[in-house]
Amino acid sequence: MSAFDPNLLADRVALVTGGATGIGKEIARTLGQHGARLCIASRKQGNLEAATKELEAEGLECLWVAADIREPEQVEEVLRRILDRFGRLDIVVNNAAGNFPAPIDKISYNGFKAVVDIDLRGTYNVTKAAFDAYLKQNGGHIVNISAPFQNVGVALQAHVAAAKTGVDSLTRSCAVEFGPYGIRVNAIAPGATGETEGMDRFTEVSPEISAASCPLGYVGSKRDIANAVLFLVSDAASYVTGQVFCVDGGAGVDLFKIRLPKDE
Repeated sequence: MSAFDPNLLADRVALVTGGATGIGKEIARTLGQHGARLCIASRKQGNLEAATKELEAEGLECLWVAADIREPEQVEEVLRRILDRFGRLDIVVNNAAGNFPAPIDKISYNGFKAVVDIDLRGTYNVTKAAFDAYLKQNGGHIVNISAPFQNVGVALQAHVAAAKTGVDSLTRSCAVEFGPYGIRVNAIAPGATGETEGMDRFTEVSPEISAASCPLGYVGSKRDIANAVLFLVSDAASYVTGQVFCVDGGAGVDLFKIRLPKDE
């Protein structure tokens, strides 16, 4: 049961990049369950077709478009398809990302470039295309999915931290420039999130990641991230822009991981 009105996003249209799998699919599902019509975009057609079939079986309206967000022309085609189908675009969620845990000396030049190209340049490409095609004239919401790694030094994530530092900065710059157009731009930095490919990869190399690694004492869910997106695109966040929200159970502020016994 949702804490939000099921008609919260009635008649709105939402684009979710990387929306065919993982957190992106759950974000799309959650927006759709609250009234939004959906477009999901990613590179793999098979994943898109499977996700669309799943979402439509739940009664949600969903358009899929195969695209590589590193290629501006493909991103612009996504926007054309959305406007041809729905005639509007209200919400953009820049979720598509690349990640593989690796020490710096094991990250190839091309591997580093690929992550920056997908995470940072891809976010810019989608943001610019959406702004030019529709949001500049009509207002709307942009939510970028960031990461917590760039706030501290984290092993195995130098490439992601570098890219997401740029995403956070881009979020703030866009909030300043786009605010006069009625566009709010925010970001979410998810902590450890269960049942995701990223979490599986991380626990393979760092098994110590566990429920006890954050003050709330449990690993977050994809729905936790999706609910944060839902809040940010709702009127409840109408005066919120330029912010990076950590949705991590408090892990980011728990520097020394000291646990005190609870009072009986």
